[in-house]
Amino acid sequence: MRRVLGVVIASVVALGLLAPPSFAAVKAGASCKKAGQVATAGSLKFTCVKSGKKLVWNRGVAIRTPVPATTPSPTPSPTQSDESISPPVQQTNVELPIANTKCTKLHEKIVGTNTYMKCVWQGGQRGEISENIFWRAFPIVKVSTSKSNNYSVKPVENENCSKSGDSFDVSGGKLECRFVSGRKLQWIKINTVKKSFSNAKSPVSIDVCRLQNSAATADRSGRNSGAGLVGFPLINSDKNGMFINGTNEVLIVPVDFPDFTGSGDLAKQLDYDKKWLVDWYRYFSNGKSKFNVTTIDRWVRMPKARGAYPTDGKSLGADSNRNMGNQGQPFIDEISKLVDLRKFSTVYIFYPDGELTLNDLIVRNHRYQIKEGQHNLNLFSWGENLEAIETLKWSYYIHETLHDFNIIGHAPGNGWPLGMMTNQSGISLAMNPYEQFLLDWLPTDQIYCDDVKTLKTARVSLTPVEREDKQTKIAIIRLSATRAVVVESHGIDKWSSFDFGDRAFPPGFYSVMAYVVDLDKAGAPPANPDGTSPYSDDWAWAVWQKVQGNPSNGFNVIVGDQRNLADYVAVLGDSFVIEGVRIKFVGTGDYETIEISRA
Repeated sequence: MRRVLGVVIASVVALGLLAPPSFAAVKAGASCKKAGQVATAGSLKFTCVKSGKKLVWNRGVAIRTPVPATTPSPTPSPTQSDESISPPVQQTNVELPIANTKCTKLHEKIVGTNTYMKCVWQGGQRGEISENIFWRAFPIVKVSTSKSNNYSVKPVENENCSKSGDSFDVSGGKLECRFVSGRKLQWIKINTVKKSFSNAKSPVSIDVCRLQNSAATADRSGRNSGAGLVGFPLINSDKNGMFINGTNEVLIVPVDFPDFTGSGDLAKQLDYDKKWLVDWYRYFSNGKSKFNVTTIDRWVRMPKARGAYPTDGKSLGADSNRNMGNQGQPFIDEISKLVDLRKFSTVYIFYPDGELTLNDLIVRNHRYQIKEGQHNLNLFSWGENLEAIETLKWSYYIHETLHDFNIIGHAPGNGWPLGMMTNQSGISLAMNPYEQFLLDWLPTDQIYCDDVKTLKTARVSLTPVEREDKQTKIAIIRLSATRAVVVESHGIDKWSSFDFGDRAFPPGFYSVMAYVVDLDKAGAPPANPDGTSPYSDDWAWAVWQKVQGNPSNGFNVIVGDQRNLADYVAVLGDSFVIEGVRIKFVGTGDYETIEISRA
């Protein structure tokens, strides 16, 4: 199941150029009069959008101080069609458009001196994307470096600094300006070649932290019966013909139409997606799950125009998998003429850039008619809202295929931009280390495990989950037979540095974060009528925990169900207190160190 984008692009908060007027009785879902109309209610700003045949107020965005964002840079579009989204950047000296007014070319960007305007989708029903695109304003934040060298005082390690993300070159690395406890800013030394550490040895057996499904009371009926698992043992992980351990044969197919033809450097797109898909599984599965990726290196032309191929199966009743599977048959018919599909378990389909009329088909283990007879396949096709929110194709492929391994995903923080299974259109595209643990992909020496009943004070160092190394990635404190505290680090590294769709962590971002796993809450995410999953945080099998006291950082990013990321991010000196367990952030630099103790 895929999350749906609300009204907030995950990596930045909009900077309104004009203060919106206030209206009475404004709330999400209530009727409004004019598309694009803006109103405030309390701390939220609402936009009037079209939903079906009605005009309603969207979910609203929190009114906050703008979040630092990296200077935008255009991303190549190798498969752009003649009906595609407009070129991403226009540098101009003319007056910028007014925020929250209608625009016509999705993803168009006009750059000013301190602000850039971007034409973005504000959310809404499928098939109506062009009705709900508006200009949004984002700040251009420039950080200082040794090259610009505009510091009035030469930076010194551990001394105060003025702007998160500023840097200064020193012998062996650089100083980076980072938030620390008390909302102070301090120069921290980061080495070019990161220092390593000895992974902490768990004081109890790793088995103590393998929470058992047999102890859980979660409802496993209805939709929950096939939702996946979050406890041990992980069974039925090969139910859709995919293998946690072993080789998976998959096929990527570019498809176009007589009324929407593909062009551009198709080989570049295919090579890019293949590289990252293979590389992602190589690292996060620790070499256990291998993906052999075959590609069809030309556009497969469907015989009819797009309107002849319905893709609304997700909203056609309870048996959506069968409905979507049947709607996928015409695509399989054309592909089967070119390729013997019997060797493949999964087919991924994408369209030329800019296609905004077709929905995504998410089909698992469907019996397809192929040229050689019948064969069960998983089929994942591209969709209009994936296109609208600038999703990387390979990350969508990975997200959906991970569900075939029988894990639930979508937590902690459904829609938060912190991992592949909570937001494949987010910032970090790393895998949650708890789910790596569940899949037996994370080596035991990268896991620290303890039991609250026998908890002793210990210091544990962690590296960000976005960094590729063999260091400790997760600390787990078992609370009961079905619950545990999980601690991990997130930062700017290989798997969070794509800067695609202008999504990036704020300059100087680093963190320790914590969540509680609860097997008794293991179930399918809530679903909208069209099959997408809404933003939701507290229903889930894992829930992020707030830092004790007020946040010490300025990472004010609106995430999930109108939460502020800053409230959940610990920086140096901050602490979490969770059910009698204290986690204090005591060291940073090349890696993060926490102290675990009784509260």
